[in-house]
Amino acid sequence: MTALGVVIFIISILLSIGLHEFGHFITAKKFGIKVDQFFIGFGPSLWSVKKGETEYGVKALPFGGFVRIAGMNPFEEIKPEDAARVFKAKKPWQRAIVLSAGSFTHFMLGLVILVAILAAYGEPAPSTRIGDVQKTFEGKPGPAAAAGIKVGDVLVSIQRQPIRRWDDATSILHSSAGKVVTIVVRRGDKLVDLHPRLADHSPNLPPGNHVGYLGIGSAIVTHHYGPLSAITTAGKDVGQGMWLSLQALGKLFAPSSIHRLFSQVAGNRPRTIEDPSTVVGITGQAGGLLGHGNIAGFLSLIAYFNIFIGTLNLLPLPPLDGGHLAVLAYEKIRRRDVDMRKLIPITVTVISIFGSLFLLLLYLDIVRPLPSIGG
Repeated sequence: MTALGVVIFIISILLSIGLHEFGHFITAKKFGIKVDQFFIGFGPSLWSVKKGETEYGVKALPFGGFVRIAGMNPFEEIKPEDAARVFKAKKPWQRAIVLSAGSFTHFMLGLVILVAILAAYGEPAPSTRIGDVQKTFEGKPGPAAAAGIKVGDVLVSIQRQPIRRWDDATSILHSSAGKVVTIVVRRGDKLVDLHPRLADHSPNLPPGNHVGYLGIGSAIVTHHYGPLSAITTAGKDVGQGMWLSLQALGKLFAPSSIHRLFSQVAGNRPRTIEDPSTVVGITGQAGGLLGHGNIAGFLSLIAYFNIFIGTLNLLPLPPLDGGHLAVLAYEKIRRRDVDMRKLIPITVTVISIFGSLFLLLLYLDIVRPLPSIGG
């Protein structure tokens, strides 16, 4: 880990927070909504200045930020002269844009970073060329080595099915545990037929589940992109990142994940790189990546962190922006206003659950940090 990587990552987080709040701020201003405050951080104020009707400043705890938009606090007293400039006075589509603008900035920041990575560094991907052959497996010659498969061979077909991507090969091999398969490889200018018997690699799976194992690894190649193809590919990556973020959030609250979390807190289970983490743990990973010179990996971590935060913020739960969007949709469909004061118990519950989870993960990040991904 390097201190420089940690500092740069923290600065990137503060920048993304600022952009998030600026998204709310600029769209609210655009629609003539009064904005009372624009702050980065929470807690005691370190610095502030008032320009016009808006107070700008920085607070002591850099764990977020806020824009205080007139009329969004259900307990706020509205001055008669401001009645036409409060949030609720605006059209639903305008309010929806203001609420969505924060997450939009995260997605755009992620997109810009991913485009830069693809244009500058390209994208590593597995090829159909074999880059590694495992010599032994469970004390015996590995299936691939025993059959005569060599590093540099290019997969042509398996069981007479053409192999165009590495995933084509793994899907066939995984479903052929214990079987003899016919593999055609290109070796130099020749096509070579090989007939390995796949091992059954199912030690941690439920009974009846079997995974075929050949013992080969793909040679990684780097695909380089032009400006237009980089934008298209990065756009798909942002969409996939949003979907993976939703899956990760769903998995996070699964009973098995909660049980695993408490086992790790009790010291009964080690943490793995797939386990959830707070910004403290992610910052450590970012420092490790930059410390090993993996600039593309470091930038990717920033990009996908922003995509995750943008997706999280759109969950239909108060006090998240997605919760306000859900209320707005309900009001539009039912054609009646919601008394936001009645949602306070739900808001407190959501904050309590997420806050408790954050504290548990923070404890683990400090006491039992994740394994490094810096190499």
